[in-house]
Amino acid sequence: MSIRTTITLFLLSLMAVPAKACSVCFVTTEASRYAYYATTVLLSFLPLALIGGLVYYIAKNSNR
Repeated sequence: MSIRTTITLFLLSLMAVPAKACSVCFVTTEASRYAYYATTVLLSFLPLALIGGLVYYIAKNSNR
């Protein structure tokens, strides 16, 4: 990579506008806030439910 290309890419990166990470965080409607919290709870408990289901399945089938 040449020095001209490096300088050009560096200058272009300085002109970039930062993006908002989460579009729901900036919405003030109650419905959007509820959906955000409900999704957070669902995605937090989903791995625990999957691990619990796997442990239950193994415990149930280990008695054979």
